[in-house]
Amino acid sequence: MIPAPPDEVWARWTDVPRWPEWNEACIEARVDGAVEAGAVLDLRLRHPGGRPFITRPRVTDVDEGRRFEWAAYAMGFEALTETVMTPEDDGTRVIITTVSHGPLAFTYRLVMRPATQRAIHELMLDSLRRDLAGA
Repeated sequence: MIPAPPDEVWARWTDVPRWPEWNEACIEARVDGAVEAGAVLDLRLRHPGGRPFITRPRVTDVDEGRRFEWAAYAMGFEALTETVMTPEDDGTRVIITTVSHGPLAFTYRLVMRPATQRAIHELMLDSLRRDLAGA
């Protein structure tokens, strides 16, 4: 649960170029143009083990104020990350899920094990929670 109204959470989450200001999992972030379907996110993130990694997912869907989705592609697989925001009485529920599929999806899961992905998502959400609680 993020202790802020949905519009504040949405604004912070979708302002990808400013992620490094509050998101402890993000070292650098760029987007060419608006954050909308088709845009490429150029991200340098921090693996829970400490090493940086680069990913360039493409935004696949944006449902203003509710859902933000991107997909990372490589030969033989796609890793789809979806963020869903739901208003609650005491703030906004934010759920992040990543699902990989394709004939070589197992290679993604070898590198980004479910526990690793969960740790990255938790770090992002904890950072967002702290940032908005202090705002």
